[in-house]
Amino acid sequence: MKKRLVLLTLILTLAVFSIASGTEILFWSMGNAPSALHYEWMEQKAAEFEAKTGIKVVYEEIGWADGPRIMNALITGEGAHVFQLGTTWNPEYAATDGLVEIDIDEFGGADRFFAANLESTTLNGKYYGVPWFAETRVLFYNTQMFEEAGVRPPQTYEQLLDVGKKIIEVHGEGRAIATAGTGAWDLIHNWAIILWAHGGDMLNKTNTEAVFNSAAGVRAMNYWVSLVDTGLASKACAEYNQPQADAAFISGETAMAFMGPWNIADIVHDNPGLPYSVVEPPAGPYGRAAFSGGSNLAIRNNASKAEIKAAKEWVKFLVSDDVLADYTKNLTNMIPANKYALDDPYYNTEIWQTFIKTLGYATAYPPIPEWGKIESIIQTNFGNVLTDYVDGTFSNVTSKGYLDAAAAEVNAVLQGN
Repeated sequence: MKKRLVLLTLILTLAVFSIASGTEILFWSMGNAPSALHYEWMEQKAAEFEAKTGIKVVYEEIGWADGPRIMNALITGEGAHVFQLGTTWNPEYAATDGLVEIDIDEFGGADRFFAANLESTTLNGKYYGVPWFAETRVLFYNTQMFEEAGVRPPQTYEQLLDVGKKIIEVHGEGRAIATAGTGAWDLIHNWAIILWAHGGDMLNKTNTEAVFNSAAGVRAMNYWVSLVDTGLASKACAEYNQPQADAAFISGETAMAFMGPWNIADIVHDNPGLPYSVVEPPAGPYGRAAFSGGSNLAIRNNASKAEIKAAKEWVKFLVSDDVLADYTKNLTNMIPANKYALDDPYYNTEIWQTFIKTLGYATAYPPIPEWGKIESIIQTNFGNVLTDYVDGTFSNVTSKGYLDAAAAEVNAVLQGN
């Protein structure tokens, strides 16, 4: 029986290759690494793939501003057969009926991938992409500055405030933590993890109404402002973008920062002697919480049968254990969304294991087509809170006022207005 099953699997595999062999497909991805290195790697892997399957892959790098170009390909049938989508993009494009519905068992099954990243590929319970690589944010800390202040890494958000106060007593105001502000396009990610840790959520369970303007949402936003207001972070942080906050930590100026896995490579490049380590995000009253991001691979639905089969084989190749581990550790400095790729010894360090553990409980934003608009609304109003702080007009009702305004806008979007 087992021999028959193996033989049947081999026959089916050969049948797929015979249908797709000789097919040429176009693959679009963003600049996940320096262009020259990226093209070299992609061309090498495409050659390996063609030698194995007979399928030719042409690679083209596009930008994060090329969303309309992807949408045009889904409508016209002209353009890439396989393309990279940010995790929050996937549902929006799936709603156009332009993406191939995925049988996740063809790609190793649901258990192969981090749960939040897999959820990001869904729309109405069906899969329209395959998780590629993942990211989350953890707390980086300067071990030397901590030792000099006589403190240990904080395990809760309250402890972070106490630790921060002791650090600035020794090292000076504004040097406890670097935070992002109005200049950060991804500011929402910093607030979200505090919101979730305090028992809040973005939308209700049916994704039909905003609930982020709850008491938990207000506490989370006020907490972020308090990091600057109490002097733990520099006043300039209220207007920082994320790279500026990252640079403040990497340079050794501040003792803490919430950062991602790509920052490991930044430290190696910019300040290899930096004494640092990482811990999971602090816990709130409802435990620890983390943000799940990254990118997925999707397939254009209006391609030919042979092209879709070829595209599936290319996606399987890209998310295979060894290929994906090579890509993430040598190019993207991200985390493989395929958990089995983490068996690579490269990831067997305390720092990487902290990221991996954190990603295991990380939360994805609601997989709905409207999320892009919703995120922009929240981002704008969070920025307004910080702008009021900078202008000196922030009060104890500011956060609630802007969150309520954001919720009203979001509810209008959810109702189709």
